[in-house]
Amino acid sequence: MKDHIYSIFSECFPQLPVGKDVFFRLLDADNCKLFMDDDSGAPAGFSAVSGNCIRILCVRPAFRGKGIGSRLLRESEEFIARSGFDRAVLGGTDSGLFIGEVVPTDLPDYASATLNSFFGHRGYRSESGCMEMKMPSESFDPNKLDIPPCPDGVSFVLADGGDMESLRCAVGAVDPEWVQYFTAESPVLIAKLDGETAGFCIIDENADTVITSGENNVGSIGCVGVVPQMRKKGIGLAMVAEAMRRLKQNGCTDVFIHYTYLDWWYGRLGFRTFLRYSFSEKIF
Repeated sequence: MKDHIYSIFSECFPQLPVGKDVFFRLLDADNCKLFMDDDSGAPAGFSAVSGNCIRILCVRPAFRGKGIGSRLLRESEEFIARSGFDRAVLGGTDSGLFIGEVVPTDLPDYASATLNSFFGHRGYRSESGCMEMKMPSESFDPNKLDIPPCPDGVSFVLADGGDMESLRCAVGAVDPEWVQYFTAESPVLIAKLDGETAGFCIIDENADTVITSGENNVGSIGCVGVVPQMRKKGIGLAMVAEAMRRLKQNGCTDVFIHYTYLDWWYGRLGFRTFLRYSFSEKIF
């Protein structure tokens, strides 16, 4: 079954050369309820459900327009309803794969994008979404960036056990929901100003992402924040540039930004949007 699922996914998303093992780790397939199209010999489509989230629904391009997607969606929704939920969510923000409905990257109006989609025609609605961004490391040159200079006295250090109390306090001032991700084991880059934590971001190497083929080394940058009183000084951009420099130096071939709304901001460093999600759901 896994060979069929991965083959269908690869046909539907050829722009995402995700390695097979990486794909199944991101999907967390062992904890999903899988629905397969079994009426056409070799399966032409599948869906995966976890809780009330439809993690993914794919139909091979050559078999679309035959009702396969509608049938898979109906089976997925019926399973979700039987499980006691009153709504179905596409993707789910806790997903390792797609965190929403994939919509065209040139349609920033999420509501319209969903209305005109396969899911929109079947009752799904959305008012918000986010983007995924990436940059090949070879295209990054810190000496050619057109960004504001950092204030004098700013330094960048990797967190150690002694930084945790002030770090978690700073994270809480930016987004309390992020605090859970900052542990003693988290690879965190900290911006310091006069000895105080001014900004932070989690950086990781060899990350499992939707651009990880299994042969490349993808670095990721996430939970980027600057404490409120230190904003608009250029610290955030300089910190992400430093994170990018370190990831490139350590052998990362690509760098990935997950779940962001700030495409214009990261774009100043050379990142480009390659996926756009609409947070679509259907109330039963």
